[in-house]
Amino acid sequence: MLKTTLVQLSLIVLLVFVLSGPSLLYAEDTAQDPEKENGVPRFELDELVVTATRIEEPIQDIPRNVTVITRQDIEQAPSNNIVDLLARESGINLRSLFGTDKQAVVDIRGIGDTAVSNVIVMVDGIRLNPPDLAGPDFSSIPLDQIERIEIVRGAGSVIYGDGAVGGIINIITKRGQKEHDARLYTSYGSYETSDGRASYRAMISNFSFTVNADYYDSDGYRDNGYFRKKDIGTKIGYDWGDYIILTLTGAHHEDRYGLSGPVSKENKDSRERRISTDRPDDYGETTERRVIGSLEIDLGHWGNISARRGYRFRDNSYIMGYSPLISKEDQTDEIDEDTRNLVLGYKKDYNIFGLSHKLQCGIDHYKTECVREEPSRDLRKNSEVENTGFFFNNHWSLTDDLLWQWGYRYNEYKGRFRTDQREIFDGIERWVNGIITKEECTNTAYDIGLVYAFRPETTFFTSYSTSFRIPNVDELAGADEDLHSQEGIHMEIGGRSQFMDLMEFAVTLFQIMIKDEIYYGEDPVTGLGVNRNYDEKTLRRGVETEVKIYPIDSVYLWGNYSYTEAKLETKGTYVPLVPKHKASIGLEWKISESFLLSLTGTRVGSRFDGNDENNNRYEKLDAYEVLDGKLTYEHNSLKLFAGVNNILDELYSTTAYSETYYPMPTRNIYGGIEWRF
Repeated sequence: MLKTTLVQLSLIVLLVFVLSGPSLLYAEDTAQDPEKENGVPRFELDELVVTATRIEEPIQDIPRNVTVITRQDIEQAPSNNIVDLLARESGINLRSLFGTDKQAVVDIRGIGDTAVSNVIVMVDGIRLNPPDLAGPDFSSIPLDQIERIEIVRGAGSVIYGDGAVGGIINIITKRGQKEHDARLYTSYGSYETSDGRASYRAMISNFSFTVNADYYDSDGYRDNGYFRKKDIGTKIGYDWGDYIILTLTGAHHEDRYGLSGPVSKENKDSRERRISTDRPDDYGETTERRVIGSLEIDLGHWGNISARRGYRFRDNSYIMGYSPLISKEDQTDEIDEDTRNLVLGYKKDYNIFGLSHKLQCGIDHYKTECVREEPSRDLRKNSEVENTGFFFNNHWSLTDDLLWQWGYRYNEYKGRFRTDQREIFDGIERWVNGIITKEECTNTAYDIGLVYAFRPETTFFTSYSTSFRIPNVDELAGADEDLHSQEGIHMEIGGRSQFMDLMEFAVTLFQIMIKDEIYYGEDPVTGLGVNRNYDEKTLRRGVETEVKIYPIDSVYLWGNYSYTEAKLETKGTYVPLVPKHKASIGLEWKISESFLLSLTGTRVGSRFDGNDENNNRYEKLDAYEVLDGKLTYEHNSLKLFAGVNNILDELYSTTAYSETYYPMPTRNIYGGIEWRF
């Protein structure tokens, strides 16, 4: 039934966009009031975002498919973590190992297994992606501290450089406000899961600040699937008149988690055996600290300059394949990563011939030092990578209704690598430094885009851009001799339209062609797994649709559908772990002044096993449907809520390799209370 509903909704969205001629769009020209009480219609044409070009501009001026997840969306959704929230959006596919946001992967536009290095995740403008294959750690970002999430699909290499291939996710945390806001939150649910949060934000004179403390503890859906984390953070701002804004953000995250591993094909559909593990002692723990400082100066007629400096420190230790015959110390691998980011930007608005234009340019630099110790192999891998890029981006108004955007980036990469060996001298273990190897390369990227405002509530856009991705340190450590950067060509065309205060919808068609795409596969000579470049081009094309409807003041409906075809161009086989079809629908019904019901349903189509590059070795992952719901009661400063995830009690997995599966949780419940004062 849900499948039929999703398909029908998607067809309706596409049909409405195609048939909605001027007679529909001329009906009324009504702007949305962002301060409207009792739930603002969450239409996006008038939204201001900073993700696409690192400067604030309206979505209607961006030649990309952009989605904004607001604070209101976050608070009212049944989702309990960031990745579940992202997974309901068009063109985004979730791959989770343990049913939490730890070690979860968010894929945009069908990148597949290497999405961790092809989708950029930013927090307050600083890159969260590590230099290895670990991927950005979404669990290190407390959900209650997020003000908004901005998603820009497609290439972003001109502005964001290496790895901005499938898209960019920019997470913006809360800032202090004039009216103080204190919150206490606690919930409890299935698998002995408890979640506690406390936060306070305010503004005193020109100073704004937020503080938060969060604690999460769960035994997990599977044996040895526990997950425990702690977060504390603060954000301090100072507005020096109307000209200078200073911001300092600090965050500390700690976690410990069990590594339950996969289950066999025979056990994945058994309710009893799918929760078992043959790795009861494997675990990992992480400590991550982030510090971000930013400065913005408004020079009036001379433009605006900005500087952002970020530091991120990650310590991660883990045991995989525990043996009681070996001491814990000798089988605990450790990763120590230190990353420094610097972004300098300049923006200037100017007028020529009575039309508004915008010039943007900047320099970004990030440097990472990473040490991985593997005592079980007597190895220590050292890496130091450095990226420096210069970019500029121009917005030219050709007419009042036609905007032309074009940009260019030049990027330099330098890497130093060394593998040390642990040896014994006179009964004492010592590390012996290995030979230093170097990798250097230069990359360029450019993009061109057009936006045509047919009417204030209707825009059409198209863009042509390039992207690049440099091999990460893990890929270089186990690579063939000629592993090098991949390059992509991206094209998209689409439109957004709003019909009065009733409906907003968008359609985007895209194509991505990647040359020398980096992947992990079997060496044709040795038969061993190795990181290499595809000999042929990979081609991804598809369509993304979205609709938001307010049929009456008390009901908000939304839905989206995406079709993604990811193939090797010559061979004709499909990229593993990429579903062709994905659709989501949602309902928010304000039953009364105090009660709100939220429902979210998602269907994900079948896809090939992660190790089935030829599409003929392993069984495909089954399609699945997940329905979540939450009921909220709110009175004055008190909020009570109860929710059910996976209402249909579906048995499913989002990830599998060689027919070993990572099962997701079945039906589970939670409930809690939030007090604001």
